[in-house]
Amino acid sequence: MALQLALTTLESLAEMLNERKRECEQAAAFREKLRAVGGKIGKSEGTRMLLREDDVQRLEFNSAGQISRTKGRRLLLLNDRVVCVTVTGRPSETDVGNNNQMERLSLKWSAHVSEVEVVEGTSTGTLARLTSANTLTNPKKTSLGKTNSTANSTSNSVDKQMAENLAQDMGDLMHDFDVVSRINSMIGTLKCSYPGLTSDSMAGIMDQIQKSIRQKDDEMSWLDKSCLQLVVKRKDKAEPLTFQMRSPAVKQDWVVELRLARLALDPNNSPGWDILEHTKSITGRLPLYVKHLSCYHSETKNTEIVNGTSYTLLVPTPTRTLRPVTYVWANATDGISSHIKIYSVQVNQQIALKDLGTTVLSSCCARSIVYVPGTSGGVAQSNSDNPLRTDLVWIATDDRRILLYAASDPEKGFEVGRIVLPVDPSCQIYHCGKVFVGLVNGSVSVFRRDHTVNWDLNNPQNIVLGSDPITCLIPISGALYASTGRKILMLDAWSNSVVRSFTANLEENPASTFQGSMA
Repeated sequence: MALQLALTTLESLAEMLNERKRECEQAAAFREKLRAVGGKIGKSEGTRMLLREDDVQRLEFNSAGQISRTKGRRLLLLNDRVVCVTVTGRPSETDVGNNNQMERLSLKWSAHVSEVEVVEGTSTGTLARLTSANTLTNPKKTSLGKTNSTANSTSNSVDKQMAENLAQDMGDLMHDFDVVSRINSMIGTLKCSYPGLTSDSMAGIMDQIQKSIRQKDDEMSWLDKSCLQLVVKRKDKAEPLTFQMRSPAVKQDWVVELRLARLALDPNNSPGWDILEHTKSITGRLPLYVKHLSCYHSETKNTEIVNGTSYTLLVPTPTRTLRPVTYVWANATDGISSHIKIYSVQVNQQIALKDLGTTVLSSCCARSIVYVPGTSGGVAQSNSDNPLRTDLVWIATDDRRILLYAASDPEKGFEVGRIVLPVDPSCQIYHCGKVFVGLVNGSVSVFRRDHTVNWDLNNPQNIVLGSDPITCLIPISGALYASTGRKILMLDAWSNSVVRSFTANLEENPASTFQGSMA
């Protein structure tokens, strides 16, 4: 036993030393990289760390809004600053084995993370508007800009050619669609009939062009989402900058890292976590405080948030695309009534909750709120004929009821149905296409869909597990755990039968009470 303990101690010590060695090597390499930057990037009050570095293309636009040229850049995101550099002396593919050729970094600009803002939801610097005006009216092969004589690298020309081709192809397709539409409208004026020149053939060509336009629009949208648009505050003015990143996912990761770096420097996060010296080798990220907001305030009674739920739906936009929207339901109660606040999550510079409205339960309290997905695969829909097929939010109350609300457009507070239970519910979960509701009499009611794919609210299956209230339901793969009193039971989620059960041991004090709970 002593030998095993010594071996474990040595393994832990070796792991800690290797981790410290890795951190020191990373810090030394980063300091060497900063020394290679020609220029000062400002002082740091604490330890400066490199969060990520990305090779990007800076896009410059002319007065007509077209791309005039592109420049290769590298963005270094530190824990306190954003640094933009140019890279020279990169080893070529033929010099892979030559380690003497080192990259040289030249500083272009540096700014504190609080001075860098990400521009969201704008078409500035993207391709979306380049298919108007010049592209449609110019019959010649239009260009988004002439390449600068000094910017002749392969990557620059490839990115530039891609943007030119997308904008030109879209312009050509829109021009052709307009021409074919005019031809189709003039066919009806022909005096004679001609093989192949019919309205049906023109309609088929127009459908084919429309499909090509939608495909090009998707490609342009992907390229636009890869554009990182920043506003950098410098002294008394703000300078807009646009960078083309490798993909929309890389851009989103960069924005998240910037937001986390700004939160980490917030004074509210400075004393938030006290880590002992010998545990500082932990590499996991610590939670960061963002902000707080009041869900519900009562002048006469104390209220608290006791439960809630969140879910994401794909909401159709005017352009027929699907945009993910996350909703949050929070239940604030004073013990007599419940005020269920509904928010939508907005992610820009930081996560924000937009208040959509409040559903008030004046005569009861909500004991559990659970999101139950519909049959549309996560796409928001309003089906007035079959509302029990859509996405729903089930609210179990302390007056023996379950209220069903539409999860789509939750600000409308549309109730699609309700269930009356024999006793008060205590908890509920959605698992394996069913809703399991724990009751205070020690039984579980299981609701499922009928042959019409609607929820059968009148004929649940009842499973008796004990006489004490069901305090918790935990889903696992193909089954779930339920706790009642001192018993913990495992239920098969498909057959609703008890697979196994065991009893928790009593405390040594015989007068103490025990109630199972799982988190």
